[in-house]
Amino acid sequence: MKVEKEQKIMSLENREKITKGALELFLSEGIKMVTMDKIAASLSVSKRTIYEQFADKEELVSECLALFKRENDEQRAAIERTSENSFVFLLRMFQAGFMKLNKINLRFVADVETLFPEKIKQNKLNRPAQIAQFSELIHKSQEDGYIIPTLSSEVLAIVYYGMISSLRDKESYDYSSVSPKDVLRMLCSIYFRGTATEKGMKLITEYIEMV
Repeated sequence: MKVEKEQKIMSLENREKITKGALELFLSEGIKMVTMDKIAASLSVSKRTIYEQFADKEELVSECLALFKRENDEQRAAIERTSENSFVFLLRMFQAGFMKLNKINLRFVADVETLFPEKIKQNKLNRPAQIAQFSELIHKSQEDGYIIPTLSSEVLAIVYYGMISSLRDKESYDYSSVSPKDVLRMLCSIYFRGTATEKGMKLITEYIEMV
């Protein structure tokens, strides 16, 4: 029994190690560019070891997306606990998303949407789920007096999602002269300043300029 328990623990540890390593590669290079051989080499394990844990690449991607969602949820909960009001929470969520842009290759998002639409739907990483989540945050900030209350929270969420999505379109921005980070900083600076009340404006500069 002890040996079986130790083997089970080792198996779970291997699965977790592979999932974390694969997710890091997927985020930095995109899913199409990362092969099972590349994952094995980066983790210094055999490809057989990976296939002992995952039937195929699709199952591994599914596990990676679930991990990505859990990490995002944990980060969101931590930010919410330490934010003094709803608008600070909203701005700090923007900051967190901005920092992730340093680590996430835009190809990752495009590959997931193209290759695994059902997986992102299951993990609530798809467009409707993201818009609904952001609309909820905006509405709370409106109730607390930080965002202009006459503006539609749903429309504001759709516009924000559209801004973020446009970063993946190479035809929209010339990244040979500016970085995606600079574009996002400018877009969000305009967006938040254009939607905030006087009360909200007092908080914007502090958080937008910090990114």
